[in-house]
Amino acid sequence: MGKDDLRVGEMFAGVGGFRLGLEGAPSKDWETEFLKFEETGFKVVWSNQWEPGSSKQWASKIYEERFGSEGHTNEDIHDIAFNEGEMKETIREQIPELDVLVGGFPCQDYSVARTISGELGIKGEKGKLWIPIRNIIRHKRSRPKVVLLENVPRLLNSPANARGLNFSIILNDLLKEGYHVEWRVINAADYGMPQQRSRVFILAYRTSGAGKNYRVNGTEHFGCKASYSRGKMSTWMLGWKGNSNWSPGPFAEKFPCIGELRKRPEVVPPLDYRFTTKSSPFGNAGYAWKARIEGGKSTENRFWTTKVKPDFDGERITLGDVLEDRFDKKYEVDASRIDEWNYAKGNKNEFRIRKSDRDNVDPELLATYDLCMTRPFAERAGLWSQHRPKFMAEVGDNKFYRYDEGTMGLDSTEKASRTVVTAEIGSSPSRMRHIFEDSPGRFRRLSPMETERLNMFPDNWTKMNDEKGKEIPDSKRGFMMGNALVVGIIQRLREPIGELIRRRRSI
Repeated sequence: MGKDDLRVGEMFAGVGGFRLGLEGAPSKDWETEFLKFEETGFKVVWSNQWEPGSSKQWASKIYEERFGSEGHTNEDIHDIAFNEGEMKETIREQIPELDVLVGGFPCQDYSVARTISGELGIKGEKGKLWIPIRNIIRHKRSRPKVVLLENVPRLLNSPANARGLNFSIILNDLLKEGYHVEWRVINAADYGMPQQRSRVFILAYRTSGAGKNYRVNGTEHFGCKASYSRGKMSTWMLGWKGNSNWSPGPFAEKFPCIGELRKRPEVVPPLDYRFTTKSSPFGNAGYAWKARIEGGKSTENRFWTTKVKPDFDGERITLGDVLEDRFDKKYEVDASRIDEWNYAKGNKNEFRIRKSDRDNVDPELLATYDLCMTRPFAERAGLWSQHRPKFMAEVGDNKFYRYDEGTMGLDSTEKASRTVVTAEIGSSPSRMRHIFEDSPGRFRRLSPMETERLNMFPDNWTKMNDEKGKEIPDSKRGFMMGNALVVGIIQRLREPIGELIRRRRSI
């Protein structure tokens, strides 16, 4: 580690996406057109990865294999930083001083993959992982200068019955600790990367704060110094050049966009605010800070927000660009199963019934239902349409319910791919898995290496053997890439974040 390197802590490290983006790929055997850099000025000095319910802990093993074990922990973060009162000293003793804290905290309780009834938000087990992040920030003797977090966009608009509450909790926590907070929803494909992966990125900038924060935050200010000014904030968030002396923030500099701030900032909803089912107050881009009011005697949490569109006209990488020239034949799709895939991805206006409700409907109609569910896939749409009126008459509590899906379609190799999902690797037809025609008449699925390339990881990054010499299953490799981020986004943010800290920190 160089004496001027910025010290990084990586939470929920997975297989090292943030580290690859900030620190660069290890120099030993990894060669890839996407990642060829070293001596970036960032050094991860502490990392944590734990997969609940997993005996193998594959992600942590891969992380240590690629980066080494120094500073890495494979233990439940709840045992380090969850119980605030008891773990203050544990945080200070086990986690070194950090300039930057990063992490893509698990998102299942915010994800669109969950049903509304299953949505738990920040109160869910996965959502509770915000608490260790907050506690680590709060209890370090010197708080990180910059915090960079990643999650699904739904975080801004959840839970469904109180939209915006979860993000408001995060904002209020960070503002309390003396940070300014900026967020932006970024779809990697909008900026030339090979995958349509849309995520919200949160950048928290340490300020001197007030009161007790001054002792742990220091005197520097790493965010926008004139957040009250609409003109300066427009430059910081959107890249608008109103004045040559005004500087864009990291998001605006590396991810240009088009948008317009509202005429005046709004108040961050307090936690006792009555949130509703209406849209969240937080757009897909925003900036929050603690403003002084009433002659500086009191403060109020305020934020600017807007909805932005990407403004990028550079080179674009497609799915076809990342495909292997030679691949395992097991990823070819048997021509006899194409109808199954078309059905899985096609439009559906059907009906379903729970096993426990089968005794509540007419046996003759139930037999028709079983027929519709078991006929060859090419015949199912016609059968459902033919019998639709009969099923509609039996829709209700403890009976049939409607099952509708729009057309997904097969994937095009001439565009960026759809989002890689955790269940990506598998042979059974699935609505969410990729299938594409890579040559006339030949259809196939993604290989593990191709999922790595779509996330801009080095080839075979997740390939390794266990202590008995058994290779990690392809499905697990796909699972880890479904949980990963697109490295290129962090790679682009690396330079402006590094320059911001070095330019403003005390000498």
